[in-house]
Amino acid sequence: MNKHLLTVILLSMAVQGFASTFVREVPTRQYGKEEGMLLDLGKISLGTLNDVEEKKQYLSTVQLEKQRIQNYTLRMVYENAYQLYRQGDYQRAQELAQTILTIDPNFKQAETLAKQANNMGTYGTISESQVIDSKFKEAAALYDSGRLVEANDKLNEILTLQPGNSKAQSWKRQIDAEIAKEYTRRGNVAEKNGEYQAALDAWYNALLMRKDDTTLVTKISEAESKLRQQQLQENMKQALELYNKGQYVEAYAVFERIKKIQPGDPRIQKYMSQLKNEIAGGYYTAGCKAYGSYQYDKAISYWNNAKKWGADTAAMDNMIKQARNAKERYIRNQELRAKQLELETQQAEAAAQRALEKAKELAEEAEKKVEEPAEVLETIMVDNPAPIIPGAIPGTTTTTTTTTTTTTTNGMPGVSEVVPGLSGGITRVSAEASAASRAKYIEGLDAYNQDDFERARQAWIVAKQLDPGNTDAELGLRKVEELMMIK
Repeated sequence: MNKHLLTVILLSMAVQGFASTFVREVPTRQYGKEEGMLLDLGKISLGTLNDVEEKKQYLSTVQLEKQRIQNYTLRMVYENAYQLYRQGDYQRAQELAQTILTIDPNFKQAETLAKQANNMGTYGTISESQVIDSKFKEAAALYDSGRLVEANDKLNEILTLQPGNSKAQSWKRQIDAEIAKEYTRRGNVAEKNGEYQAALDAWYNALLMRKDDTTLVTKISEAESKLRQQQLQENMKQALELYNKGQYVEAYAVFERIKKIQPGDPRIQKYMSQLKNEIAGGYYTAGCKAYGSYQYDKAISYWNNAKKWGADTAAMDNMIKQARNAKERYIRNQELRAKQLELETQQAEAAAQRALEKAKELAEEAEKKVEEPAEVLETIMVDNPAPIIPGAIPGTTTTTTTTTTTTTTNGMPGVSEVVPGLSGGITRVSAEASAASRAKYIEGLDAYNQDDFERARQAWIVAKQLDPGNTDAELGLRKVEELMMIK
C-alpha cells in the first residue's frame, strides 16, 4: 500500500504543476522515496513498552495515523482530479480517480468522478447539464419509492460534479433529516427492547447527519453506559460459571474482557489475582504428579506454565532442573537395563543350546546301548546259571518266590535289578539310563511340537525302553498313537 500511496503523492504533485502550467507532464515514478513519507515500522523500537497489549495499542495508533495521512493525501489528489475534470481534461481526471480507487475502493466521490470523466471523454456530445438532470430524475424516483439512502447517493453524485448546486444541497438536507429521523426511531425501539448495541448503531448513523443534536448525544451516552453494565453482567455470569466448573484459564480470559469494559474495578482485580494463584497452583500440582509418574517432559511443561501464572520463579526453575536431571538418570538406567536384559537373553539362549546339544549326545549314546541288554543278559545267564533251590523236585512247581537278580559284570545301563523278597520285584534303573530316557523324551516332545508324530513315537519308545518308569514318555506315546490312528 505504501508504494501506491507514494504514486498518488507524486501524481498529485505532478497534477498541481500541470494545473498551473498545462504543459508539464506527469513525472516518472521515483523509487526509494518512501522512507520519510510514512512511518517505517521496521525502525521503531518497542522495547520500552510494558506488555503485549501496550504494543498492540501502540501499533494500532501508528496504523490509524498512517490511515489519516493516506486519507489526507487521497483527498488532495481527488481535488486535483476534479480540477482537471472542470477544465475538460477528462482522460487525466479519470486516470487520477482510478488511481485513488486502486488504493481506496470505497472512495465514492472518486468512483463517481471516474465514471463521469469516462462518459464525458467517450461521449463528448453529452453535456454535464444533461447528466445532472438525469441524476435528479433518478434521485426523485428513488425518493418517491422510499429508497432514501439510494436517493441520497444520487444527490452526492450530483454534488461531486457540482459542489455548489443549491438544489441538490437543499434536497440532500431534507433527505438527511428524514434518514436521521428514521435512524433515531429505530434506535428508540432497540433501546426499549434492551438492545443497546443496536440502538447505538442506529443513533450514531443519525448523528452523522445531525451533528448538533444534543438530545441524540445524551441518548448515546446513556445507552453506552447501559451497554457496559449489560456486558459486565453477562461476562461476570459467564466467568463465575467457568470458575465453578474448574475452568480457571477460560474464566480468567473472560475477566480480562470485563477489565476492558470496566477498568480499575478493585473487585475484578481481586478475582483475577485469586484466579492466577489457583491456576499456578494447579500447574504446580500437575507437574508434581507427572514427575512422580516419570513423565519428566510433562512436569517441566507444567512448571513452566506455573511460572507464567505467577508461581515463584526460583522455586520452579529449581524443580525444572531436578526434573531434567532425573530424566537423564532415567534414560541411562533404561539403557543399562536394556543391555543387561540383552546379555541375560544371550546367556540363556547359549545355555539352552548347550543343554540341547548335551541331551542329543545322551540320546545318541542311549540308542547305541539300547541293543546291548539282550546280549549282556545272555552272557550273564551262561556265566551265572540259575541256582538250584533246595528241596525242589525237578518237574514240579513250587510256591516259593525266588527273585532273580540280573546284572552285568561291567555295570552297563539298561539292565534291571530285582530286589529279593517282593512279588514281581521293584525295577530300578541307573542314573545314566534315567538321564538318557529323559533326553529322548525331550527329543520326542520337540518332534511332537513340529507335528512329526512318527519321529516323536520312536523317540518315546526308546525313552520307555531306557526307563520303564518314565510316565511322561508313556503318556506322550499314548497321545501320539491316538493322533496317528485318527489320521
